[in-house]
Amino acid sequence: MLPLVELPAIVRHYAPWFAAVFSPEAFVQFQRYVSGLIMSENKTVEGINRIFVIDVRNQSSLNRWLTGSPFSVEALNQARLKLLSSLSGTQMQLKGVLSVDETLLTHYGKHFDKIAYLYDQTQGCYVWAHHLVNLHYSDDQTDYPVDFRLWEPVEVDELEAGLKGAGVPLRASKYPLKASDPQKWRQYLLEVWRRHQKTLEVQQLYHRKLLLAQQRLTQFFSDHPPHHLPVTFDNWYTHPAFCRVLDQTLQSA
Repeated sequence: MLPLVELPAIVRHYAPWFAAVFSPEAFVQFQRYVSGLIMSENKTVEGINRIFVIDVRNQSSLNRWLTGSPFSVEALNQARLKLLSSLSGTQMQLKGVLSVDETLLTHYGKHFDKIAYLYDQTQGCYVWAHHLVNLHYSDDQTDYPVDFRLWEPVEVDELEAGLKGAGVPLRASKYPLKASDPQKWRQYLLEVWRRHQKTLEVQQLYHRKLLLAQQRLTQFFSDHPPHHLPVTFDNWYTHPAFCRVLDQTLQSA
Protein backbone atom coordinates (compact mmCIF):
# COMPACT_ATOMS: atom_id res chain seq x y z
CA MET A 1 0.00 0.00 0.00
CA LEU A 2 1.50 3.29 -1.13
CA PRO A 3 1.81 6.05 1.50
CA LEU A 4 0.40 9.51 0.74
CA VAL A 5 2.62 12.54 1.16
CA GLU A 6 -0.01 14.87 -0.33
CA LEU A 7 -3.58 14.80 -1.58
CA PRO A 8 -3.99 13.25 -5.05
CA ALA A 9 -4.19 15.77 -7.89
CA ILE A 10 -7.77 14.77 -8.75
CA VAL A 11 -8.87 15.53 -5.17
CA ARG A 12 -7.10 18.89 -5.13
CA HIS A 13 -8.70 19.78 -8.47
CA TYR A 14 -12.33 18.98 -7.63
CA ALA A 15 -12.44 19.46 -3.85
CA PRO A 16 -13.21 23.23 -4.02
CA TRP A 17 -16.69 22.37 -5.35
CA PHE A 18 -17.47 20.95 -1.90
CA ALA A 19 -15.78 23.49 0.36
CA ALA A 20 -19.00 25.36 1.19
CA VAL A 21 -20.55 22.19 2.61
CA PHE A 22 -18.02 21.90 5.46
CA SER A 23 -16.26 23.90 8.12
CA PRO A 24 -12.53 24.43 7.34
CA GLU A 25 -11.40 21.56 9.58
CA ALA A 26 -14.16 19.23 8.36
CA PHE A 27 -13.17 20.06 4.76
CA VAL A 28 -9.65 18.80 5.48
CA GLN A 29 -11.06 15.52 6.79
CA PHE A 30 -13.35 15.25 3.76
CA GLN A 31 -10.37 15.53 1.40
CA ARG A 32 -8.37 12.97 3.39
CA TYR A 33 -11.29 10.53 3.41
CA VAL A 34 -11.93 10.81 -0.35
CA SER A 35 -8.20 10.43 -1.00
CA GLY A 36 -8.17 7.28 1.10
CA LEU A 37 -11.15 5.80 -0.72
CA ILE A 38 -9.28 6.31 -3.99
CA MET A 39 -5.81 5.23 -2.91
CA SER A 40 -6.07 2.87 0.04
CA GLU A 41 -6.57 -0.88 -0.37
CA ASN A 42 -7.96 -0.93 3.17
CA LYS A 43 -11.12 1.23 3.15
CA THR A 44 -11.58 1.25 6.94
CA VAL A 45 -11.05 4.43 8.95
CA GLU A 46 -7.85 2.99 10.36
CA GLY A 47 -6.59 1.94 6.95
CA ILE A 48 -7.33 5.31 5.34
CA ASN A 49 -5.78 7.27 8.20
CA ARG A 50 -2.64 5.10 8.15
CA ILE A 51 -1.62 5.90 4.56
CA PHE A 52 -0.97 9.58 5.37
CA VAL A 53 2.71 9.90 6.31
CA ILE A 54 2.71 13.71 6.33
CA ASP A 55 0.27 15.63 8.53
CA VAL A 56 -0.22 12.47 10.59
CA ARG A 57 -3.41 12.55 12.69
CA ASN A 58 -5.14 10.28 15.17
CA GLN A 59 -7.76 8.14 13.45
CA SER A 60 -10.34 9.28 16.04
CA SER A 61 -10.45 12.66 14.27
CA LEU A 62 -11.53 11.05 11.01
CA ASN A 63 -13.95 8.80 12.85
CA ARG A 64 -15.56 11.80 14.59
CA TRP A 65 -15.93 13.54 11.24
CA LEU A 66 -17.76 10.52 9.80
CA THR A 67 -20.05 9.97 12.78
CA GLY A 68 -20.49 13.36 14.41
CA SER A 69 -19.75 16.18 11.99
CA PRO A 70 -22.86 18.35 11.40
CA PHE A 71 -22.50 18.63 7.61
CA SER A 72 -25.56 18.00 5.45
CA VAL A 73 -25.49 14.86 3.31
CA GLU A 74 -28.16 16.47 1.11
CA ALA A 75 -25.98 19.57 0.57
CA LEU A 76 -23.00 17.34 -0.20
CA ASN A 77 -25.00 15.43 -2.80
CA GLN A 78 -26.28 18.66 -4.38
CA ALA A 79 -22.69 19.91 -4.67
CA ARG A 80 -21.76 16.64 -6.37
CA LEU A 81 -24.62 16.97 -8.87
CA LYS A 82 -23.68 20.60 -9.54
CA LEU A 83 -20.13 19.49 -10.32
CA LEU A 84 -21.35 16.74 -12.68
CA SER A 85 -23.68 19.17 -14.46
CA SER A 86 -20.75 21.54 -15.07
CA LEU A 87 -18.81 18.93 -17.05
CA SER A 88 -19.78 18.27 -20.66
CA GLY A 89 -19.26 14.53 -20.31
CA THR A 90 -21.63 14.15 -17.36
CA GLN A 91 -24.34 16.72 -18.03
CA MET A 92 -27.84 15.24 -18.07
CA GLN A 93 -29.27 14.84 -21.55
CA LEU A 94 -32.88 14.83 -22.74
CA LYS A 95 -32.28 11.32 -24.07
CA GLY A 96 -31.20 10.11 -20.63
CA VAL A 97 -33.05 7.67 -18.40
CA LEU A 98 -33.71 7.54 -14.66
CA SER A 99 -33.74 4.19 -12.87
CA VAL A 100 -35.24 3.30 -9.51
CA ASP A 101 -33.62 0.34 -7.81
CA GLU A 102 -32.50 -1.01 -4.45
CA THR A 103 -29.21 -2.00 -2.87
CA LEU A 104 -28.58 -4.20 0.14
CA LEU A 105 -25.52 -3.25 2.19
CA THR A 106 -24.77 -6.53 3.94
CA HIS A 107 -23.23 -6.57 7.42
CA TYR A 108 -21.68 -9.43 9.35
CA GLY A 109 -23.52 -8.71 12.56
CA LYS A 110 -26.84 -7.23 13.57
CA HIS A 111 -25.88 -4.52 16.06
CA PHE A 112 -26.25 -1.57 13.69
CA ASP A 113 -28.83 1.21 13.72
CA LYS A 114 -31.65 0.79 11.17
CA ILE A 115 -30.49 -2.70 10.15
CA ALA A 116 -32.98 -5.39 9.14
CA TYR A 117 -33.06 -9.09 8.30
CA LEU A 118 -33.82 -9.01 4.58
CA TYR A 119 -33.95 -11.45 1.70
CA ASP A 120 -31.03 -11.09 -0.70
CA GLN A 121 -32.08 -12.34 -4.13
CA THR A 122 -28.49 -12.55 -5.36
CA GLN A 123 -27.51 -14.93 -2.54
CA GLY A 124 -30.88 -16.65 -2.18
CA CYS A 125 -30.97 -16.23 1.58
CA TYR A 126 -31.75 -13.73 4.36
CA VAL A 127 -28.99 -11.38 5.49
CA TRP A 128 -28.56 -8.55 7.98
CA ALA A 129 -28.32 -5.42 5.89
CA HIS A 130 -29.10 -1.77 5.39
CA HIS A 131 -31.47 -1.21 2.49
CA LEU A 132 -30.97 1.73 0.12
CA VAL A 133 -33.57 2.97 -2.36
CA ASN A 134 -31.60 4.51 -5.23
CA LEU A 135 -32.27 6.92 -8.08
CA HIS A 136 -29.76 6.52 -10.93
CA TYR A 137 -29.18 8.47 -14.16
CA SER A 138 -27.72 7.06 -17.39
CA ASP A 139 -27.33 7.91 -21.07
CA ASP A 140 -25.05 6.85 -23.93
CA GLN A 141 -22.11 8.78 -22.47
CA THR A 142 -22.30 8.40 -18.71
CA ASP A 143 -24.16 7.05 -15.70
CA TYR A 144 -24.09 7.91 -12.01
CA PRO A 145 -26.28 7.86 -8.88
CA VAL A 146 -28.53 10.87 -8.40
CA ASP A 147 -30.00 10.31 -4.95
CA PHE A 148 -30.71 7.68 -2.33
CA ARG A 149 -32.57 7.16 0.90
CA LEU A 150 -32.09 4.59 3.61
CA TRP A 151 -35.20 2.47 4.14
CA GLU A 152 -35.83 2.10 7.87
CA PRO A 153 -37.70 -0.85 9.37
CA VAL A 154 -40.89 0.16 11.12
CA GLU A 155 -40.78 0.77 14.88
CA VAL A 156 -43.86 -1.09 16.06
CA ASP A 157 -44.45 0.85 19.29
CA GLU A 158 -44.07 4.18 17.50
CA LEU A 159 -46.42 3.07 14.73
CA GLU A 160 -49.07 2.00 17.25
CA ALA A 161 -48.79 5.29 19.14
CA GLY A 162 -48.87 7.28 15.91
CA LEU A 163 -51.98 5.54 14.62
CA LYS A 164 -53.76 6.17 17.91
CA GLY A 165 -52.64 9.80 17.88
CA ALA A 166 -54.05 10.19 14.37
CA GLY A 167 -57.41 8.84 15.52
CA VAL A 168 -57.12 5.56 13.60
CA PRO A 169 -59.08 2.82 15.44
CA LEU A 170 -57.35 -0.46 16.32
CA ARG A 171 -59.37 -3.60 16.94
CA ALA A 172 -59.40 -4.69 20.59
CA SER A 173 -59.33 -8.35 19.54
CA LYS A 174 -55.88 -7.84 17.99
CA TYR A 175 -54.14 -6.56 21.12
CA PRO A 176 -53.32 -10.06 22.51
CA LEU A 177 -51.05 -10.53 19.48
CA LYS A 178 -48.59 -8.06 21.03
CA ALA A 179 -47.58 -10.78 23.48
CA SER A 180 -48.55 -14.01 21.73
CA ASP A 181 -47.36 -13.27 18.17
CA PRO A 182 -45.42 -9.98 17.75
CA GLN A 183 -44.89 -10.63 14.03
CA LYS A 184 -48.64 -10.86 13.36
CA TRP A 185 -49.17 -7.74 15.50
CA ARG A 186 -46.62 -5.91 13.35
CA GLN A 187 -48.33 -7.11 10.16
CA TYR A 188 -51.70 -5.99 11.49
CA LEU A 189 -50.44 -2.48 12.28
CA LEU A 190 -48.85 -2.18 8.84
CA GLU A 191 -52.11 -3.24 7.18
CA VAL A 192 -54.00 -0.59 9.17
CA TRP A 193 -51.34 1.93 8.14
CA ARG A 194 -51.74 1.00 4.44
CA ARG A 195 -55.52 1.52 4.59
CA HIS A 196 -55.16 4.99 6.09
CA GLN A 197 -51.91 6.27 4.50
CA LYS A 198 -53.71 8.76 2.25
CA THR A 199 -53.80 10.97 5.33
CA LEU A 200 -50.47 12.81 5.50
CA GLU A 201 -50.22 12.41 9.28
CA VAL A 202 -50.52 8.64 8.93
CA GLN A 203 -48.28 8.46 5.85
CA GLN A 204 -45.40 10.04 7.74
CA LEU A 205 -45.45 7.30 10.38
CA TYR A 206 -43.65 4.87 8.08
CA HIS A 207 -41.80 5.43 4.81
CA ARG A 208 -42.10 2.27 2.75
CA LYS A 209 -39.82 1.78 -0.24
CA LEU A 210 -42.43 2.90 -2.76
CA LEU A 211 -42.89 6.17 -0.89
CA LEU A 212 -39.14 6.75 -0.67
CA ALA A 213 -38.82 6.22 -4.43
CA GLN A 214 -41.76 8.53 -5.09
CA GLN A 215 -40.24 11.25 -2.88
CA ARG A 216 -36.86 11.01 -4.63
CA LEU A 217 -38.47 11.28 -8.08
CA THR A 218 -40.68 14.19 -7.00
CA GLN A 219 -37.64 16.01 -5.64
CA PHE A 220 -35.63 15.33 -8.78
CA PHE A 221 -38.27 16.70 -11.16
CA SER A 222 -38.72 19.72 -8.89
CA ASP A 223 -34.96 20.44 -8.94
CA HIS A 224 -34.55 19.69 -12.66
CA PRO A 225 -37.70 21.01 -14.40
CA PRO A 226 -36.33 20.73 -17.98
CA HIS A 227 -35.49 17.04 -17.50
CA HIS A 228 -38.75 15.10 -17.82
CA LEU A 229 -36.89 11.87 -18.27
CA PRO A 230 -38.43 8.40 -18.59
CA VAL A 231 -38.23 6.29 -15.44
CA THR A 232 -37.42 2.59 -15.42
CA PHE A 233 -37.90 0.09 -12.60
CA ASP A 234 -38.53 -3.62 -12.06
CA ASN A 235 -41.97 -5.15 -11.59
CA TRP A 236 -41.90 -4.78 -7.79
CA TYR A 237 -42.53 -1.04 -8.26
CA THR A 238 -45.51 -1.48 -10.58
CA HIS A 239 -47.96 -0.54 -7.86
CA PRO A 240 -50.99 1.37 -9.25
CA ALA A 241 -50.57 4.35 -6.91
CA PHE A 242 -46.85 4.68 -7.73
CA CYS A 243 -47.52 4.45 -11.48
CA ARG A 244 -50.29 7.07 -11.23
CA VAL A 245 -47.89 9.50 -9.57
CA LEU A 246 -45.38 8.99 -12.38
CA ASP A 247 -47.99 9.37 -15.11
CA GLN A 248 -50.33 12.05 -13.77
CA THR A 249 -48.32 14.06 -11.25
CA LEU A 250 -44.76 13.85 -12.57
CA GLN A 251 -45.80 13.23 -16.19
CA SER A 252 -42.90 10.90 -16.79
CA ALA A 253 -43.04 8.16 -19.42
